[in-house]
Amino acid sequence: MVVVIFGQKIYDNIYRAFKGMPTLKRSQITADLFLGSQYSLIGLRKMKALGITAIINMREHSIYSEAQYEGFSYLHLPTVDNTPPTLEILIKGAEFADQEIKSGGKVYIHCRQGLGRGPTMTIAYLLKTGLTYEDAFALVRKVRTFINPRPSQIGRLNELEQYYKTLSEAQIK
Repeated sequence: MVVVIFGQKIYDNIYRAFKGMPTLKRSQITADLFLGSQYSLIGLRKMKALGITAIINMREHSIYSEAQYEGFSYLHLPTVDNTPPTLEILIKGAEFADQEIKSGGKVYIHCRQGLGRGPTMTIAYLLKTGLTYEDAFALVRKVRTFINPRPSQIGRLNELEQYYKTLSEAQIK
């Protein structure tokens, strides 16, 4: 299993180097939600062709100027690699994605490799839609088999799940 995951990761990186973005079959989580790794400038054009309207960047630094995002709604949520984003960052990103998708857009979430921070934010958005952590994780892993959120990131997602559950219960009362 580890060899298969490693092979998929290598294939994804090679594909990204030549095509400008990760393999699409491994990146489209839902009709309106994409997850992947850092893309090239060629990848931005391909995203526009796919109808992607917004980008959430979880990398610590943005490697492209804002001008290159013209035509995209763009949210940069700097997060140190292998660390959990704060609850505030996860809520902000999930709200951004939710508003974009509800207005008919499509969202691409990424970090450097699409293994930890990007999947964490993707799962955060899915939690906002009402999925449980287990269901959200399974949905993302089904499409992008080699995701690898760290235990601290999983812990933060469990906190976020509880936050949304408490919020939902308060709205019912």
